[in-house]
Amino acid sequence: MTNEEILEQLNERYSQLLSIRAAMTEILPAVVDYVAGLANFKKAFPELAESYATAKSALEAADEAMAEIKANWVARAIGNEWCAPGEQLVYEDVTYEVIQGHNAQFGWEPDITPALFRRVSDPSVIEDWVQPTGAHDAYAKGVKVRHIGKVWESLIDNNVWEPGAVGTEALWKEVDE
Repeated sequence: MTNEEILEQLNERYSQLLSIRAAMTEILPAVVDYVAGLANFKKAFPELAESYATAKSALEAADEAMAEIKANWVARAIGNEWCAPGEQLVYEDVTYEVIQGHNAQFGWEPDITPALFRRVSDPSVIEDWVQPTGAHDAYAKGVKVRHIGKVWESLIDNNVWEPGAVGTEALWKEVDE
């Protein structure tokens, strides 16, 4: 799928979501006020209660879909949108944290620009150790990695040393999976 096709799909979905959200946002306050004023609303007006529940679910689904689009790095790059430090974005099914604020653009993909992004590791997955290239991809305290057939836990933040190497006993400890 080309970037233009992705952009077209994202723009169409985004427009639909905005329309749904606008319609729901317009009617929900009145419905909520009305519901709050009736003690036996569900019993007296079951069809309205059902409509309210449906509208609320649709609004929540629209908000979730908008958040998903906002978290998609490709969508942000197509729009040349601002990425704020600390924000998490998804690129090729991998989550990255923004290190430096910048406008997303092709050529600065998260997997090739370590000065802008840090890969967010899933704590339930123990990944193979990779030599960090600097502070931006150093291991945090408590992170577990696989190396030389063993599992190691970092004892310090910003750990760039190889687990099991001579002199690293205070930096890594061997642990069970």
